[in-house]
Amino acid sequence: MKTETKLSKLEKILDLAKLNGAKEAEVLQMSYTEDPINFENNKLKNLQSNQGCGISLRLIKNNKLGTASSTDPDALESIVKAAVEASEFGPKATFELTQEKINHSSTSTTNSTLPLEDLVERGTTAIESLKTFHPDLLVSGGFDLSIGETNYLNSYGVCGTRTKSIYSAGFYANLVRGEDFLGVYESKSDLENFPNEKDIINSVFEKLNYSKQNVSLQTKKYPVIFTPKAVKSIFVYILSVMLNGKAIEQKISPLINKLGESLFDSKLTLNEDPTIGIKKADFDDEGIQTQKKVLIKNGVVNSFYFDMSSGSRCIPLQASSGNGFKPGLSSVHTPMLTSLIVAGGNKNNHYKDMVKDIKEGILVDELLGAGQSNVLAGEFSTGIELGFKIENGEVKGRIKNCMIAGNIFEVLKDIKEISGIQEWVGGSSLLPAFLIDGMTVAGEN
Repeated sequence: MKTETKLSKLEKILDLAKLNGAKEAEVLQMSYTEDPINFENNKLKNLQSNQGCGISLRLIKNNKLGTASSTDPDALESIVKAAVEASEFGPKATFELTQEKINHSSTSTTNSTLPLEDLVERGTTAIESLKTFHPDLLVSGGFDLSIGETNYLNSYGVCGTRTKSIYSAGFYANLVRGEDFLGVYESKSDLENFPNEKDIINSVFEKLNYSKQNVSLQTKKYPVIFTPKAVKSIFVYILSVMLNGKAIEQKISPLINKLGESLFDSKLTLNEDPTIGIKKADFDDEGIQTQKKVLIKNGVVNSFYFDMSSGSRCIPLQASSGNGFKPGLSSVHTPMLTSLIVAGGNKNNHYKDMVKDIKEGILVDELLGAGQSNVLAGEFSTGIELGFKIENGEVKGRIKNCMIAGNIFEVLKDIKEISGIQEWVGGSSLLPAFLIDGMTVAGEN
């Protein structure tokens, strides 16, 4: 009944759009509830719940696009009026809205009773555990339960509902030692239940222990291990930008006309799977069914990803791949990926196992400013926010004020090893670690 009521309101908006001369229209209603349990500097900060709801309308009138949105779900007439007015100056409509029915909508339920006292106790225990590392250690973070619902309806009667509950836990530990600032952050997200904070704390503890002493680093070439977090920050990020249908449409991606070409190491396979992870979605925000896809297969560029606009503006024309999403209620649709997976290697090993085989090298976990280089040329030049020196198969200490740079067309052409064990990063990317041989790392000297 709840969904029927919402669809009834969306139908009224579409009727009003038609009365105002729209040839086609689609409307999204998005709502969310967040229940955070936040700690700041070792103390409980707040338990305040947040809620939000809004409607977004896109219509085609006189072959032009008009969009409008409002956080007032009852402002039906004003939303339509704003979209109609926007269409007078809007871009040319190069596509038609979908008429293909959505096969199914995703719905999920969650326990309506949040175990506040239990989570507060778990958070307090986690902080006390971390403080045993150093009495001056300051810990922030906590738990969050986010419940979201998206309802879609267009003038062809295509409709669907997505509901999703995301359970998150994360902790950030920082320690100031004179002029030395150390920060370590770990988090996990899940669709079923709150992640085990003990696993998060153990990971933070491990990296704090790695950082007990700072070690100097000479500028030269090293074998470099990128943890799954670092793999996402550089390699997955840059590849996602290059494979984006908007970059293909604008002819600014170096991968244009490269479909079917082997540009990377044969060990590299990059997939998108919208059926798993916290970004799972049965359909996108344009009412298009999502689909699994292989973006890079054994080093070969296999496919790009499009929304309706970017696909319709490409030559040759490309159909939407079910990747048209809105980053925010008032944002325009743009090509966006759901859950990404980089295939693991042949060995059943973790990046810690890679460390054991290195005589002298670097372990990179967190990076600073990885997206500020000439990404569309495949370049990266970034500071190492959290990294460690490896000597004789052991982590010897933390490196500071170091930089790493390269080009993914060179770096990913020869990947020495990919770990067999993958980890979820941010709940939306399932990634292994990479070992790259002979990368120049700039030290302090």
